[in-house]
This record gives sequence, C-alpha cells and structure tokens, in this order.
Amino acid sequence: MSSFDPENHSTPSPTTEKLIQYLATLSATLAAVTAGNYLGWSSPALPLYNQKDTLTLVEDEQSWVGSLLPLGALVGAIPAGWIADKVGRKKAILMIGVPYLICWFIIGFAPSPLWLFVARFFAGAAIGATTVVVPLYVSEIAEPAIRGTLGALFQLQITIGISLGYLTGLIKNLKWIAVTSALTPAALLLVFLFMPETPVWLIGQDRRDDAERAMERLRGKSYPFQQELAQLESNRKSQRMQKASFAELKNHKRAVLISFGLMILQQLSGINAVIFYAEELFKAEGSALSPTACTGIMGVAQVFATCVSMLLIDKAGRRILLMTSSSVMGLCLIAVALHFYFQSGVQSTGIPWAPLIFLTIYVIMFAIGFGPVPWIMVNEVSPTNVVGTIGSAAAMLNWSLAFAVTKIFINMKLVIGLPLSFGMFALICLTGTIFIAAIIPETKGKTREEIQMKLHRIRKMETKNDTVANDQTTL
Repeated sequence: MSSFDPENHSTPSPTTEKLIQYLATLSATLAAVTAGNYLGWSSPALPLYNQKDTLTLVEDEQSWVGSLLPLGALVGAIPAGWIADKVGRKKAILMIGVPYLICWFIIGFAPSPLWLFVARFFAGAAIGATTVVVPLYVSEIAEPAIRGTLGALFQLQITIGISLGYLTGLIKNLKWIAVTSALTPAALLLVFLFMPETPVWLIGQDRRDDAERAMERLRGKSYPFQQELAQLESNRKSQRMQKASFAELKNHKRAVLISFGLMILQQLSGINAVIFYAEELFKAEGSALSPTACTGIMGVAQVFATCVSMLLIDKAGRRILLMTSSSVMGLCLIAVALHFYFQSGVQSTGIPWAPLIFLTIYVIMFAIGFGPVPWIMVNEVSPTNVVGTIGSAAAMLNWSLAFAVTKIFINMKLVIGLPLSFGMFALICLTGTIFIAAIIPETKGKTREEIQMKLHRIRKMETKNDTVANDQTTL
C-alpha cells in the first residue's frame, strides 16, 4: 500500500475513470441550459407581444420583463450557498429545477403582464441559485486535471441555452416557445436524480461511508480515493472551528477581492446589455440581414467559442484567457462605438456590417474567458468552509450589476447615446486587463490546498522571515 504525503500529492492517478464526472457535470449543467434559455428568450419573444392573441406590453413593461430576471437572480443567490450547505449540493440543484419548470408554463400562458413579471422574477431566482450551486457541485466532484474543462461546461451550457432561446423565436408562438423550453428542466429533474452527491459535502456532514461510495463512483474502483478522502477530512478538521458567515469573509480578503473583482468586470463589460437587446442593436445597425439572423449568428458563435475555451482552459491557463478576453472585448467595443458615432453623423458613414462582426467577436472572446473563468475561479480560490458564502456573495454582486446594466442600458442609449455607452463598457474591459495582470493568480492544475498556499504565500514568507530574524537576534 502506498503512503500518502499531502505535500507531494498534487494530481490524481492517471487511472481515474472520468466518465461519471462528465455525466454528472452534463446533467447538473442542464440547469445552466435552462438559465441560458431564460436569458435568451427575451430577445426573440418581446417582439411577439402586442400582436393578436398576445399580451400588450408598453416599452417600460418590456424593460421590466428583461430586468426582473437578474433582479430575481440577485435574490435567489442570497440563500443558495446556505441551502446547499444544509441540504447538500444535489438536493439544492433538484430544488432549482422545480421553479424552472413551473415558470415556463406561467410565461407561456400568462393572463396578464403581472403573471409574466412574477414568473420572470422567480425564474431569475432559480438562475441566481444555479450560478452558486452548480459551479460548486462541479468543482467538488472534479479532479484537478479536468476541473477547468468541467467548469467551462457550465458556461457552455449557458451559451447553448441562450442560442436555444434565440432559435425558439423561429416558432413565432409564445405558448409553444414556453412548452418547448420546459423540456430542459424536466430532463434535469429526471436525469440528475441518479447522480452522486459531492464527497466534499458528505465529509463535511461526517458521512464518510457515503463519501467513499460517491468517490468510488466518481473516480473508479482502481483509484486510491482513500488518499483524497484523507485530505478532505484533514481540511475539514482544520476549518471546522471557523464560522462560515459573511463576517468570516474579512479573513479571506484576497479570495474576496479576486471573486468580487472578476464578477464586477464580467457584468460591467456590457455582456447582458448585448444579449438582452441584441435584436434592437441590430435593428439600429441597418444590416442587410434580419436582426433575428444576426442574433442567431452571434449565439452560435458563442457556443463554438465556449467549446474552444473548454479545450484551452486546462492547457493555456485561466490568466491568459482572462487577459486576452478582456483586451479583445475592449477593442471590439471601441470599434462598435466608433461605428455608431459615425453612423449618427450627418453623412452616416458607419460600416453596415461592423456591429455584427465586432459584436460577434466580442461574445466569442467573452465565451472564451470572461464568461466561464470567473465562476470557476470563485470556487477555486475560496477555502472549503466559506466557499458557499463567498459564492453566494459573488453571485449577489454579479446579478445586482446585471440588473442595473439591463435596466439602465435603455436609458443610457437615450440619454448619452450608443457611442458613449459602448465606450464606457470598452474602458471597463481594458481596465480589467490591468486588474487581471496585477491580482489574479494562475490556478490551472492545482489542488485546493496548493491554491490556498499560493494565495497566502506572501503572509507565509513574511512570517518565515520574521522567525529567522528573531532566531538570529537570539543568537
């Protein structure tokens, strides 16, 4: 029997069976597909209102239909981490599937705008919980060698859902769009029921036997999972005395700075303004292609880009993807801002295809870096005892900013115009490149223990130097 040395233990055995890890991630991220579907729904669906046999929505009501989703997500993110800690990651995800399913039928058959608002809010609450619990579940079942790839599946499934939301607009019937969309949360409730709970949570509940069975399913019988369980137990004992509350976050300042900083940059990059109002932006462009076709091209490009991110994230690393993503996104938004600036002039000299080209590149680069990586890193840089708390706080911040951007963007467009609006988003993206270069560590292929050692290396080095200095003084 091989002995276990925590200092030398970095990556699991190459004999690890990965199939169940992929199946569990795919089934859990059906919640992300549903979230993306709700996000993408508003772009093709809102133009279908104010027609025969549909609800009448004035412009302000339409803006609330879009913005109530992130507002609900903000509320849903607040208790999500606490619920996942209490009932388990698996049960929490199954609980999320219920409002997802019900809200589609309320949206499809809403008798008044009020019912539509209520359904969008509660669907948003489920999305907020999804962004906390699903990445947490994936990070806890994944071995370090493929953690980045599995984590990127979350963003891939969101982009697939957004594209499906765009494509369901081709049905041109609000009721059938809702019924078709409801199939995804129904599949989530059926399939995920058979997936394992995370060994991390089970160890935290002192259920070692259940944790062994879960680990055996996830890693395979040939993998020496007793080593990994021993490390999880050691971590749990060392962190058990620390209270996992919002007050505890002051003891993890760098993890909070990284998590909150990435969420702020992600949302203030303007991504939700582009996704929610894509058709309106392409109408303003005046392209030869229809706004629906332009939106579809952008959605499909985002899916393929997320697939590329999955291939790169465990090879190139998190930092390089984030820096490349923010830099190129900023440049694309500058190009779009210049197009709308020249188009609004007397001679209207903007290039008709510019918004389609540069916004497509923009969402591609978002999908490669700024989309998946922040959610992965929140769970990677957070200690086990506060990962749910930091995840909930980061998701609350993320969705509060998403609500603000989504609700205010229409007013920004009217008050300061599209050129300045996109110019502000561009400046934030380029500022993000500097933040990433200065603050964000590389976590590729590292265990939780190694990441925490890297985050606190300055403190450890200072302590070591102080000890040496004291010893020399004594001598």
